Amino acid sequence: MLRVSLLGNLGVEPETRFTQRGAQMTVFRVAVNQLRIGPEGERHENTEWFRVRVIGRQAEYAQRLAKGSRVFVAGRLVIGQYQARDGAQRTSYEVFADEVQSLSARPREMESEPVAAGVSSVGARQNGDEESTEELEDLPF
Repeated sequence: MLRVSLLGNLGVEPETRFTQRGAQMTVFRVAVNQLRIGPEGERHENTEWFRVRVIGRQAEYAQRLAKGSRVFVAGRLVIGQYQARDGAQRTSYEVFADEVQSLSARPREMESEPVAAGVSSVGARQNGDEESTEELEDLPF
């Protein structure tokens, strides 16, 4: 199993769906920027996009995030290959998240919840959430 931790920004509004068993699943994309400085001082910026799926209790919290929000995501990484419309081979990155935190001032609809030290936590880790692991394995895609 390949685990990753990402720090990036939401590229789209989160989308909420329900699995065949009725569990809530929130899906969004995160852009992670990498800046390199070349040998002559030139800046090279590269952006990688990750599709993120959150199932279970955290999906409810993740749906409150907004496009542009700064987030921390940790989970299992799945790397895939596909052929783009132009015929080129591309790589896709998908994270089945078990931890999501908002690093923006406040996610939508959470204004009434307390914020500790300027960072609002979107949810706790789902270590003991057996249903979320089962739901991930039952996904048809």
